[in-house]
Amino acid sequence: MMSLISKKPLVVTLLLLLLPQYCLTFNSSVKKLSFRCIPSETSRLKPIYNDVSISTSSSHFDDVHDVTIAMPRETTTIANQTFLLPTEQDLQTIQERQVFHKLEPSQVTCVSSPCRHGFPQAFGFHPTKGPKLVSGLFRLSCPLLVQQIDEWESQSGVREMTDWLRDDCSGDKRRGYERANEMQKQIRTELVADDYDKLVSRMGEYNADKFLESGVAGIPSSQTYNVKCIHAHAADHLCRSSQSNNTNTSIEGNIIGEHALNILQNQKGVPTLGNDVCWQQCSLRHEQLSSDWSYVPKKNRQGLRSTRQRRKERREEEEE
Repeated sequence: MMSLISKKPLVVTLLLLLLPQYCLTFNSSVKKLSFRCIPSETSRLKPIYNDVSISTSSSHFDDVHDVTIAMPRETTTIANQTFLLPTEQDLQTIQERQVFHKLEPSQVTCVSSPCRHGFPQAFGFHPTKGPKLVSGLFRLSCPLLVQQIDEWESQSGVREMTDWLRDDCSGDKRRGYERANEMQKQIRTELVADDYDKLVSRMGEYNADKFLESGVAGIPSSQTYNVKCIHAHAADHLCRSSQSNNTNTSIEGNIIGEHALNILQNQKGVPTLGNDVCWQQCSLRHEQLSSDWSYVPKKNRQGLRSTRQRRKERREEEEE
């Protein structure tokens, strides 16, 4: 390794600059030198970077050695909150490895901070840019978190979270939920500002206003006593907690989503930033094998089967 570094002064300089934040690894079995960001459990409040690969060749090795450099991520501001903009790789990962359906770039308003492997865990959904209206602003896309919350909800997870929410002598939980619902209203209203007339033409003025005023997962904003969907609250927290610059908000993110992720991490033993094998589904560079870890929700599997069936029928029609 030292012989490699001695021949790579530029690489050494970059490593020295970035070592405080990044982990240098050298795998002698595959003859590869690399370093990557390893987020801590509190890294959601730190600047986020996008991975860019730089390849360097060496006469000592027959293969190529990849060194990963961090580049600042672009952001956008919506309703006085700062969000990460998706990269082309984020969009491809979400479509091809996470939700398994096509999304127009205009539909994805933002992404969450990445997991330990560098993939988005949730993303923002534009209410009016898709083929149908969407009341839920944020969608959980991390296959590991979706799997764990699916299992939890099948075991009365929503009831458990609702009971926790209603056990609120101080009123802090209700106020936290109200803040989350209020932010949903503000973000949705700002996103739909240019499409309001189109929204009214499709729904009518009364329903359009109710649509804009809804809270997390599209519930009436006044309902602060019911957890409709843990996925939605977790996605809301992941997308908003790390990048908020709203100085008027004393508590960032979503109090319910934060508590749900804490339960997964601390009580259920789920590594909420990713485990050692979940990258196998999300990595675009990895050719998936039948033995790899993967999870596709039941409703997504049904959608995939329907899509494959429609494509088969179209092919048969074209062949006739």
